[in-house]
Amino acid sequence: MIFYFTGNGNSRWVARQIAEATHDEAVNISDYIRGKRSVNDIAIKDVVGIIFPTHSWYAPLPVIEFAKHLNVPEGTYRYAITTCGDNVGKGMKRFAKHFHLDAAWSVVMPNTYIPMFALDSEELAERKLQNAYPRIAEIATIVNARQKTWNVLEGIFPQLKTYIIYPLFIKGINTKKFKIEGECKHCGTCAKVCPMGNITIKEDTPVWGDNCTTCMACVNSCPAAVIQYGKGTRKRGRYNLLNVEKNLRNK
Repeated sequence: MIFYFTGNGNSRWVARQIAEATHDEAVNISDYIRGKRSVNDIAIKDVVGIIFPTHSWYAPLPVIEFAKHLNVPEGTYRYAITTCGDNVGKGMKRFAKHFHLDAAWSVVMPNTYIPMFALDSEELAERKLQNAYPRIAEIATIVNARQKTWNVLEGIFPQLKTYIIYPLFIKGINTKKFKIEGECKHCGTCAKVCPMGNITIKEDTPVWGDNCTTCMACVNSCPAAVIQYGKGTRKRGRYNLLNVEKNLRNK
């Protein structure tokens, strides 16, 4: 079974590609976070994979908590894949301390975290997606063979990124930074896409709770592009994986 956590779609896209190539089932971790499924009902057989985005060079906290509570039978082949804009620091190594791994990979995907970084150019985003296809095919082959491997791009200064910058990132999460600037269409898309179920609609207006990973799914998915996170997202575009995939296929 494959469990994935996603905000903007990158990890879901990888999970579904892996599931198809390994004849496995891809299940959204958000279904357990939001109470649609129970961890107690999970029946793992001989292989389990966890796929998640890199959040400031570490795994999202809800993924770590989910993995800790998984009942994995002895002898099960365990692997993880993390998607990232460039590299993952020591994030996967640190995650493996909570969830033992037989194999691990990173897959470079288009950048989504617009409060800190500008979106990739159209050409770069398409190139990253194009390069992901053979990467995923290679991973699936190794998973099917149940081989042990570690193929993760840590980048430069990995210790600094994961053990110094990441804690500052966590401390800096503040849902009060979410604002509506412009005319909200009251469509409720932001609440639907939030993987944490952290957004409620009150009087046709989104309200953010405190259970947030700042994945930016609400910001990137807003059809009217009126959701901002502080000042950092005002002059930046919005990420849409479907558009990147469509443009790549049309070339």
